[in-house]
Amino acid sequence: MSLVSGSTSNATYKITDFAFHPNNGYIYAVTNGATGSLLQIDPSDGSASNLGVVVISSGSNFTFGAQFFDPDGTLYLSNNSDGKIYRLNVDEANPSAEIFAYGPSSSSNDGARCALAEVPVGDNVDFGDAPDSYGTYMASNGARHSIIDDFYLGSLVDNEANGYPLPLSDDNSDGIDDEDGISFPTGFELGESAVILATATGSGGYLNAWFDWDQNGSFDSDEQAITGHPLSPGSNSVSLDVPTWGKAGQSWARFRFSSLADIGPSGGVGDGEVEDHQINITETGVTINYYPSSSSYTSVAYEDLYPDQEDYDMNDVIFHLRLVEYIKNDQIIRVEFEAKLAAMGAAYHNGFAIQLPGIASEKVKENSIEWNIDDVPQSGSPLESGQTNAVFIFTQDLWDHISLSNGCSFLRTESGCGTSYRTTWKMRVPFETTIAQSQMPEFPYDPFIFATPGTDHGLAAKNVVGELPGRKLEIHLKNKAPTDKFATAYFGSREDRSDPDAGQYFLNENGMSWAIEIPTSWQHPLERERLDMTYSEFLNFAADKSGNTNPNWYLNANSSLIFKD
Repeated sequence: MSLVSGSTSNATYKITDFAFHPNNGYIYAVTNGATGSLLQIDPSDGSASNLGVVVISSGSNFTFGAQFFDPDGTLYLSNNSDGKIYRLNVDEANPSAEIFAYGPSSSSNDGARCALAEVPVGDNVDFGDAPDSYGTYMASNGARHSIIDDFYLGSLVDNEANGYPLPLSDDNSDGIDDEDGISFPTGFELGESAVILATATGSGGYLNAWFDWDQNGSFDSDEQAITGHPLSPGSNSVSLDVPTWGKAGQSWARFRFSSLADIGPSGGVGDGEVEDHQINITETGVTINYYPSSSSYTSVAYEDLYPDQEDYDMNDVIFHLRLVEYIKNDQIIRVEFEAKLAAMGAAYHNGFAIQLPGIASEKVKENSIEWNIDDVPQSGSPLESGQTNAVFIFTQDLWDHISLSNGCSFLRTESGCGTSYRTTWKMRVPFETTIAQSQMPEFPYDPFIFATPGTDHGLAAKNVVGELPGRKLEIHLKNKAPTDKFATAYFGSREDRSDPDAGQYFLNENGMSWAIEIPTSWQHPLERERLDMTYSEFLNFAADKSGNTNPNWYLNANSSLIFKD
């Protein structure tokens, strides 16, 4: 051996082991400490390129005492302090380490492997058999246990060369059902306690279990229902709570028995057994509160020229809404929204959202929100960040969701520009913990429009904030307070006469607002026909703060000025 010139001065990184890549000639290593960064080391001079952080510790610092490659360029890392083995593909654009297997801690861990030697699956291994989205096949780093004598769940355990998700499970193929260690004496009812019976063969084992409560096809970090529960030999009764934010229907649960208390839903373990079970989640004792009813809609209509009134035709954006609350024991467990775009007479670009006044964003079970547009599931979260109250963004720009007939400038505000089609949003919003009915805001909550970021919304709106307004400009129903993102400089500007100290918002000196709710599927004014001319009783209704004057103003229209399907 000979010393590589200059390598001593280049070796400034903190590593405990390294490995040669099977084919590109570089050395790779992951650094020790609270975070592990992937280094690509040039063996000609010892210099290293930092390819970024690939793993972050949730406890003690990493000390990767053994590092080695397989022939595919996958790097394996063994952490001394807890025995966890990680793997990552160093050839990926943004490599990231995942837990591959669990082992014992060691103060003097070391290891080496021929770079051309595969990392095989042992021939005495038990795999799970849930759908592969939960991590079942070896290629998906499926849950797996090395089988040892007299240490498993129930009285049977069998081995397989790979995971076999239902309906091709090993139980069906060989006729031997080894999923005999877990049974369910009670059902799984949302918001209630449940009991499972776990039968252990052998002592010194721990049970971990995950339930796909929201039925999204994965075991999320907040779906671990049993954590490191010690089992005695024989039958054990274990209690758990079924969250209210779950979803009724058929789902999956995974149970892992091992001498290690701290393991995850996937990856390999050196002993024990994994059992996957289909479960049925139920919901009883739940009442449903519809607004305005299960078969009708309320209308919300907006004038988007705020803080001016201009034509005041109140048809720039019109939505039909149905809101639903699910109630158990006088507690709200979730809400649902259905919103249909009924008309749009605005040249400006507007977004649409609903705020839940007084309900903190943290109360929403964000990763369990389901929402779709025209029955197409949407990715990402509609819950807006940076808000005190829960705010749900249906769209940043309504113009993305309409198509117009030839010769039409707007949707259903001009004669001959009607259509039976309505873009429809549906949203299911569960809460982390239940909310007392008395704490929920009154219907219709707070539906509002806002200026689409990066688009012009008129000189009056721009002058108030000195720039394109974007989320700083919101238009709410009369006396509904805006969200945290609204610019309060709009209060008192132009025609606005809001008085936050008096609880008055978004109204002019005559009490007329820029947004109204009409408790029916309303026939709205034609383009550039003023609301107070189309519905002559509206002016007196708006001027009376009690709302007792002409409460049914919306039923008496000048029929020549309203839009007709």
